Formats: sequence, structure tokens, C-alpha cells
Amino acid sequence: MAETYQYSLRFAIDPFNWNEERAKKLIKFCQEARIDNVVFFINPEELNQGHLTIEQVRTHWLPTVAKVSKRLAEMDITTSLNPWTTLMHSDRGQKVSPELGFGTMVDYRGQHAESIACPADPRWVEYIADIYGEYAKLQPKELWLEDDFRHYNHTPIKLACFCERHMKIYSEKLGRKVTRTEFVKKLLQPGKPTLERKIYLSVARVEMKKVARLIQKTVARISPTTRLGLMSSFPEWHAVEGRDWDGLFDSLSGTHLRVSRPHLPAYNEVSPLQYSRDFERYSRVTTELVGKNSDVYPELESYMYSPFVKSRMFTKLQLESTQMLGATGILLNLFDMMGNGIDETYDYAELLAESKDLMNLGTQHRLNVEQLDGVKVLVSQDASFNLQTIRGENPEELLPKEYSWLSLLGSLGVACKPEKWTDTSNFENEVLAVSGQFFNNLNDEQITALLKKNVMFLDGESVQILFERPMLRTLIDAEKLEIKRARTNYQSYEQIDGMVIDQIENPRVTMLQHTGDYYKIAYENANKVEILSSAYSAKAEKLGPVMTIINGRTVILPMNTDPKYGWESQYYSIKAKLLKLILNKTTDIDYVVDMAGTKITASSNQIVLSNFTIDDQKQIQIHLSKTKQQQDWKLYFHEGAKLQELAVKPEWIEHDVLTIPYQLKGLETVILLA
Repeated sequence: MAETYQYSLRFAIDPFNWNEERAKKLIKFCQEARIDNVVFFINPEELNQGHLTIEQVRTHWLPTVAKVSKRLAEMDITTSLNPWTTLMHSDRGQKVSPELGFGTMVDYRGQHAESIACPADPRWVEYIADIYGEYAKLQPKELWLEDDFRHYNHTPIKLACFCERHMKIYSEKLGRKVTRTEFVKKLLQPGKPTLERKIYLSVARVEMKKVARLIQKTVARISPTTRLGLMSSFPEWHAVEGRDWDGLFDSLSGTHLRVSRPHLPAYNEVSPLQYSRDFERYSRVTTELVGKNSDVYPELESYMYSPFVKSRMFTKLQLESTQMLGATGILLNLFDMMGNGIDETYDYAELLAESKDLMNLGTQHRLNVEQLDGVKVLVSQDASFNLQTIRGENPEELLPKEYSWLSLLGSLGVACKPEKWTDTSNFENEVLAVSGQFFNNLNDEQITALLKKNVMFLDGESVQILFERPMLRTLIDAEKLEIKRARTNYQSYEQIDGMVIDQIENPRVTMLQHTGDYYKIAYENANKVEILSSAYSAKAEKLGPVMTIINGRTVILPMNTDPKYGWESQYYSIKAKLLKLILNKTTDIDYVVDMAGTKITASSNQIVLSNFTIDDQKQIQIHLSKTKQQQDWKLYFHEGAKLQELAVKPEWIEHDVLTIPYQLKGLETVILLA
């Protein structure tokens, strides 16, 4: 178990504009901010000169980094390297030099890139392995692959690659010659997945693992102690390139632990509440997909830098809330990437130093993300293989929508976790949630087992799949399904009849604005169905059930995910309390009480709370599961640079709710340990 949460400063060093003054400022910052590792960019952003030759790396970049690294090593600060290009992020007027001579990507529309390499070109494959071997000669602690190591979102092109080389590969696998236009049309074709889609995703999946293995072998031969790390972006887009997370990281890691950089989704400051939702669907899902045998260093990046882009308090929230990921460190991209070096006016050193002891405590008691309590939201890396498209016009139709429950429940203060589905997954007596077309990843027998053995939360699309497979509709005792589109003058609001919530009798939640479509379900046996809320028209006409519990264990929220707004209508105090009431009826899990915007992650002996609002919470209130009520807990927090602890008294638990007389400040993260 590591003793120190690794602060890794990502730092741009310009070999043509480097001097002693900049070196002194870097060293001073590292000392004051308690930095453990400096990750030097190679050829980044504004300094990027396209794909470098090995001679350029040898002559300019590595000698400059080596001199600074030697001075850092004297202070026990390690060095890592972050080459800013693998395939290349985007065209910026750069072209591949004739000396390198590899081909470039072509996207699904036939648009050609000028500098973005084709991942199947053997000249690029050889080049990228050789140049990483050159980087390895510096013996870095970690050597990173940037998140341009992917098939999509390389401006100005989108999904790729459909160059002549790739079209030949696809044609060979089809057993007939096919044009790009024909192949893409079939790839996106409405309805069930086609052979063309499966071929595209499989080719993309295999070729990236092949390149990763070659890089790993080259680096290991030159510097056996160097670990290869991979930077990732949005999990749903990686599904659209068929990423095999286990296979890719195994190919990169060799004999080492996996090293992962999940994205922290806020380069600029956004509402902390919005960040709360994105943190679930991007950062937490990526961490789950990479797996437990890994070091996790999330990326905290400010762009375009300085406190004009992101406040120090928001930076602090991003840093400290990584405790919820079981992170072992963080990549800090706080200063520009064009060679200005450290800007001391930002006052980041004090902030980082003050948080360090709390972060170290979290590392010493690392949260086991494989054994978290709460609702398990099922996701699949194979989702894009199995999605059914509707229009067949755009690659965005291949994006899975399996994270809706995770963003919702996590942001409403319910303990939950993403759970990677594999063919060997077996769940019994768990609380599970699925949304979108997740069920299309499973056969009838697997779906039946899930619904019969577990408490399940379903959305409208999940129910629709049950209806499309007639034998399964009996699992929810339903006989008819109608889809009523939002904003068509049918449903207007959801009403929770017979309840008082927030001192409002029969409270209402919109079904008109910022919401998905309504799946009107007719149930066969009223005795098996508990209807908690109903849909109404603007004229107060009751239209049909909304929230229901079937057989005391299957919970249905009959709506889909709006392409623009997702489930925004559900992020509401009334709905939060209804969902927690349902959890009380069906299971025994942890959630916060009357702490709007506060997130919770929980394992058997640890709870992390993070306040994703700028409001102070007057006290901490947690509905504790029965087993946790029998344990002795201590609360850990920091005041300035001093780590404090507060013992939890047994009498603070009443009616399953633990009330701690501690004011949880806005944007603050604290840790409870048993």
C-alpha cells in the first residue's frame, strides 16, 4: 500500500526558451506544493511541431529534461514523460514529414487528415515504438500515451479510419470489395447491428492493442522499471471505437500495475452541481473500466489557465474529490504548455500543500472501488457492438446511454458505483440499475437471472427491450407499452398521489421540460404493482403510472434519456426523496439526508463525502446501512494544512440516521474511517 498520494506536476519545458530562472521557480514550486513527480511534456500544444523525428528528440527535448531531472532527483522528486502526440490530436497546418512518410487518417465522410497518423500504417507503428524507446532512455518513472491514442475526435475529422488501407482490411473480412460510402452506410444502418459495424469495431479494437504491445516491449527492453500509462477521455466514445479496456491496459502494462489517467471533466470552471453529474459518468466509469489492479492518476487541468479560468476552491474540489475514485495520485496541469513555466501569482502551492495530508490518508486507506456498497449501475465496454440505431446518419447514434442512473443517484447523494459487465458476471441479492440499451448486451437467460435474483432499477428503454423479447415482459407483469413523446401535449407532469414531500401534498415533477419521453405501461395484475406516481395532462387528467415497484423488487422509471437534456427533470428534491423512500422499501444502503449536492461513496469500512455545492451543510446526516451502525467511526478533515479527526459517538445514530455535528463546507471533502 502506497503511503503518499502522488502529486504529479505536468510541466511544459521549452528547450529553446529555458533558463536558470525558470528552473529555480520550478524547484521552488515543487518544494512548496509538496510535488512528488514532474511529468515533462514533449512537443506540446503551442510548441508542437508535428510528429518529431528521433533526431529532434535526441538533440533538443531529452537533454533539457535530463538536466532538470537530475536536480529534482536530489530532492527525491521523480521524473515522468508525457509526449503530447501519438496519432496527433488535430491538424493545425502540420504535415507528416517525408522523412517519416506514414499515411494519415480518413474519416467516415471521406475527409483526409494532414498530420493524424493512420493506426494501421506499419510505418507509423514502427515509428511510434521506436520513438517511445528513445524516450525510455531517460529512465522515466512513467511514460504516458496521450488521449489522442484513439480513432475519433481528431479535429477536423471525426470517426476513423476509412483510408484505402483500412478499406482493404474491411473488404477482406467481408469477403468482397466495398467502398467507404457503402461500408459506412451499413455500419450506421438503422436497426440491429450489422456485420460491417462488428468488423469496424473489432478491427479498431485489435489494432490498438497490437500497437500497445509493441510499444511496451520496446520500452521494457530499454527501461524495465518504466511504467506505461494511458490517458483516456469519454468512456462512451471509447465504446464507439470498440476499446477493450482490459486487453489494452494489459498490452501496455507488461509486468507492472496498470497506470490510468481518467479525465476530470472540467477544463474550465463549471457549476459544481454539473461537475457532479459528469464526474460520475466520465471519471468513475473510466476508473471502473480500467479495473482494480491499477494506479489511478486523474487529470486536473485548467485551460486556458490562471484563476480567470478556474477558482482555487474549485481546483481544491477537483483534487480532494478524487478520493471517491480510490485515486493514488493526480496529474496537475495547472500552468500553460508554451513555456512560461511557473506563475507564482496563482497561489497553487499553498492549496496543494494544505490538501496533501488528507490525500495521503486516503492513499494509506485506499478506497477499494471493486467493493463499494450501494446501487451498482451496469455498463458494458461492448455497448456499441450491440446498440440499435434509429436514423443511421451519425456516429453519435452509437454512443451508449448506460450511465443515466449513475449520474442521477450519485448526484442525489445515494451510494452507488459503476459495475463493468462481462460474460462471467453473476449478481445475486444486489441492488442494480440499467438504462439505455444495456439489455441488448445480454441474452434472455441473463436478463431473467438479473431480474429474479436482484433488486433492479429500470428505465423506459430497458422496459422496451423486454417488450421486444416477448418472453421477458412477464418479468414485470406488463401487457402493453406505448411511447408518448415529450412536448406533444400529452403528459405534462408526474404527481406523487397520497404523499407529502417537502410539506407539499401530492407533489409534482415536470414531464414536459428537460426530460425524456414517457413509456406508458399497462400492467396485468394490480396486486403485484405498487404505483407510486402517475402521469397527468395539463388538464389534470390521469394518464397512467410513472414510478412503480413490481413484485417488491423491480423499480421502473418509465422514460428514456433526452439527447440534449438527459434526465435533468429528475434532479429535483421531490424526486430525490421519492427515490430514497423506494430504496428504504426495497433495500438497505447508504445515502445522505437533507444535504443537497453532497455525494457519498461507501465501502464496508470507509465513507467519503464531498460537497459539490458552494453552500455549507450545517451538519452531516447519513442514512447508514445496518452493518455500518455497529462500527466505530472517525471523521477526518483538514483545517489549513493540519489534519484533524473527530470520533463519532453511538448516540449520534437515531432511526438509522447518523448525525455528525460538523459543518461540511462548500466544496469540501471529508473521510470517515471505521
